[in-house]
Amino acid sequence: MNIAADRLPDQLARGLAALYVVVGDEPLAAQEAADAIRAAARAAGHSERNVYTVQGRYNWQSIFAGGDNFSLFAERRLTEIRVPSGKPGIDGAKALEAYAAKLPADTLTLISLPGLDWKAMKSRWFTTLAAAGVVVEARPPDRSHLPGWIDRRLAKQGLRAERAALEFLADQVEGNLLAAQQEIDKLALLLPPGAVTLADVEHAVVDVSRLEADALQDALYAGDGARFAQIVIDLRDAGEAVPAILWQVTSAVGLLLRLKLAIVQGDSLPGLMRTLWGRDKQRAPQIERALKRLDLTRIEAALADLALVDRQAKGLERVGDPWDTLLRMGLALAIPQPGNGER
Repeated sequence: MNIAADRLPDQLARGLAALYVVVGDEPLAAQEAADAIRAAARAAGHSERNVYTVQGRYNWQSIFAGGDNFSLFAERRLTEIRVPSGKPGIDGAKALEAYAAKLPADTLTLISLPGLDWKAMKSRWFTTLAAAGVVVEARPPDRSHLPGWIDRRLAKQGLRAERAALEFLADQVEGNLLAAQQEIDKLALLLPPGAVTLADVEHAVVDVSRLEADALQDALYAGDGARFAQIVIDLRDAGEAVPAILWQVTSAVGLLLRLKLAIVQGDSLPGLMRTLWGRDKQRAPQIERALKRLDLTRIEAALADLALVDRQAKGLERVGDPWDTLLRMGLALAIPQPGNGER
């Protein structure tokens, strides 16, 4: 069964499947889909969780060994398998096919994959997974549907935006749901519940100057930890709200992750640089150097830190300060790394 990410809550409400495959390059949709599956698994009593990240040559039997070896009193299990490259290899493909043919009892399996091309979607291992479980497609909505997506998210925050405001927001964040969500969070922080006008949105969007936003992303791509820290501290001391700048950083890290995953899957770096547009195209040399400097693990860790910043800013995480976490993330990306990061 294949469903869009926004249909997942309805599917979960009807009952848990034994296998979920989240596939797609939209970070927010993939993250929220995986979070929803984890929450449903916990609610159903899957209290034991094992996470495996498959990179390079991997012993797949270490994942599946003992899957059926449950004692009478064993807990239900959540097994997560993450394949950042989207290419399990010959051994992995065979292992996934065998696993899907005989899913273990009392186990919910969540497999996370990046966006796959048509050939991979038609492969035997993927079609076997799709036949055995639920495939959740983490893709951004079309531009025509984006205002409605934003409207539903605003409604959850008690905000009702006029059509012009929704169209303006959609133009600003098209192709980046993480940026869209950060703008929605910013509006919820800055405005009281009720109607939202175009003027409200325009004021909120330009609340952080374009110069500061550009400098923040430039420092991150360059690995200039001192510059990144100075900008963040200046914004904090000026009384800026974390959500007002978080989307800028998340947008940059999300772009690095998307491009790095494409490189891992075999795409050429020069070819990927030609796909950039707008301000990102102007930054192509900086972005290219950042991709050579950073490996996939470092970029994924940065995105995880930004998710923590988001939770801290919303009060969902009581430990730690969002500004401190943001600073730590930027400095971690600036630390020199052995080798060229091309893996």
